[in-house]
Amino acid sequence: MKKFLLFLLLFSLAAVILIAVSACAGEKQGSDDTQTKANDPGSLDGSDKEPGQEASEEAYPPPELPEINLQGADFVVVTNDYSIPIWSQRDFGAEAETGDTINDSVYRRNSLVDDKFNCKVTENKVMDLPGLVKKLVKAGDNSIDAATVRLRSLGDLSTSNNLAEFSHLAYIDLDAPWWDQNCVKDLSIAGKVFGVASDMTLMDKDSTTAMVFNKKMQADYGIENLYKLVDEGKWTLDKLLELCKLVSIDVDGNGVFDDKDAYGLLYQRDTMTSFLSGCGEFVGGKDENDIPMLILNTPKALEVLDKLYDILYDVRYCFHVMKFFDPTPVGFTDGMNIMFQDDRGLFMWIRMADVENLRTMDTDFGILPIPKYNEQQAEYLQTVNPYVGVVSAIPQCAGSFETSSAVVEYMSYESKYILQPAYYEVVLNNKIARDEESSKMLDIIFSNRAYDVGDVFDFGSLGSDLLNMTMTFDRNIVSKYEKKEASALKAIDKLVEKILEIE
Repeated sequence: MKKFLLFLLLFSLAAVILIAVSACAGEKQGSDDTQTKANDPGSLDGSDKEPGQEASEEAYPPPELPEINLQGADFVVVTNDYSIPIWSQRDFGAEAETGDTINDSVYRRNSLVDDKFNCKVTENKVMDLPGLVKKLVKAGDNSIDAATVRLRSLGDLSTSNNLAEFSHLAYIDLDAPWWDQNCVKDLSIAGKVFGVASDMTLMDKDSTTAMVFNKKMQADYGIENLYKLVDEGKWTLDKLLELCKLVSIDVDGNGVFDDKDAYGLLYQRDTMTSFLSGCGEFVGGKDENDIPMLILNTPKALEVLDKLYDILYDVRYCFHVMKFFDPTPVGFTDGMNIMFQDDRGLFMWIRMADVENLRTMDTDFGILPIPKYNEQQAEYLQTVNPYVGVVSAIPQCAGSFETSSAVVEYMSYESKYILQPAYYEVVLNNKIARDEESSKMLDIIFSNRAYDVGDVFDFGSLGSDLLNMTMTFDRNIVSKYEKKEASALKAIDKLVEKILEIE
């Protein structure tokens, strides 16, 4: 009996020790998981804090900045206005809290910056940002401190020595997670950087390309789980075409393919370069010295373009909304949204800001990344549209590079934990995206963004040509390339020469 009691006592003691060890291991694992998320570039906010809260030092170390007192002065950020409201920036101007999630997050972010530097963050929103920057730089006018430059304006402003090169900005750390590392890698020229996408802005996120799908049409046609396709790496161009063929129909039976019929895909001209990049091919790339080069004429790129022409130019399955609606009073944006909301498009190509137009849609929809070329392709890739996407930059006329770089770095840091979670969790997930799976799709979309250096700088207008050719269903890219190659190479040489000349 004593032996049995002794055995029971020892067994109980061993069990207690095992439980204690397991608990400690669980605590350590939880800490490791938290740290992993904090440094995971695929996590847009990088923390577990509620949207709109101030940054947590445990999430990622704050930038080491000097004590700067601006004596209550304005810190002016010039941003882009636009005739279409969804493409006007909303990431800086907030005079007070209004109850709007984005506005209030911008206000709280700005207030923290104001308090730290004894300044007032002020927005100057203009229609012609490049023109204003050039004018102020030429005049030596120090009335602006930072700028958000549209991607298509980056080449002009940097080569004309109107933007500061980032190596001269002492307090900006491009390795920090509030700067888009893919943007740094893709858009540097000969190791020099003049503008980078930052968590300070929302327009680069709004400009990120993606797809939405109509769940009613998916159910009506018995279409498989599209999220599972993405997870398994099977969301490809071939699968897109297969599903487009399944749902497309001449609704009114008149033999004419127009806006009264149903299609597999509703798309715009920008879809062409977006899909090309989604397949891992680009107008331009870079050599081992970080010098741009043309890669549009490679066998793989031409193979991808040939398939894209076969798919997008087939009017039975794909509807080019700009080609049809541009000449009409409806306009392509409203026309596209009407068709999708009326269940006449299974898929629709978008930039993320376009989702705002679907908030009142009765039919449920989901979000998907751009399809891959084939299952062997490793990642889903999304471009930031160069016409409306922006990068953060410091103009040469800024009063102090030291001050501007410190304020922008701190503003980007706070934005990672205040503005970005508000955009991602509250606006996209809670107000727009209508299922849990879409949240995972957004993680894929935002963590795999690409910038086509050939399209952003538009060497020889080849990027523009790819878009414009869709308006006439022109497939002659080889002849177009041959005509433009010399001017494109000359444009690259000129760009590099001017950038290397900048001190």
